[in-house]
Amino acid sequence: MVDELKQTLAVFAEAVRELLRDAELAYADPAERAIVARLGRLLDGRYPGWSIDLEWSRRETVIKRLRYGLTDDELIGKDAIVPDLIVHRVGKRENLLVVEVKKVTNKDFDGDIWKLQGLTEQAGAYAYAVGLHLVVDVKAGTTPRCDVYVDAQVNAELTDWMAQVLGGAI
Repeated sequence: MVDELKQTLAVFAEAVRELLRDAELAYADPAERAIVARLGRLLDGRYPGWSIDLEWSRRETVIKRLRYGLTDDELIGKDAIVPDLIVHRVGKRENLLVVEVKKVTNKDFDGDIWKLQGLTEQAGAYAYAVGLHLVVDVKAGTTPRCDVYVDAQVNAELTDWMAQVLGGAI
């Protein structure tokens, strides 16, 4: 299982390294959505048989919601979840990778971490095989943080491995 997850993450890491070598992106230092959109284009075709989608907020006709760790009272009024980037099979309950991206200047990680925990929980409604919380500094061409989630928890082995693969920099 770990080897399969490493393969999935290695494909993603290759696209991240390419993204961070983009001089125009570094110059512009755009908002998170633009970074994720560029990353989505770079991933096109790298996961054969899988769809790569940005800000996918539905499963079929139902709005994506998480109850992970919430009481019934806390669930009331909770907004739909919108992951930054997902690799999945549309119309099937097959979910490979979910990614939340943050710019290094944005330290508001709590919502992203909660989403990754809930979306990767294997007993949960979505059961993504692996999740990644990626913090990027496009100006410096670095990834100061890249936590890997498996079954609702940070996986220390895969997090360390991913940090080595990304090398923190391009």
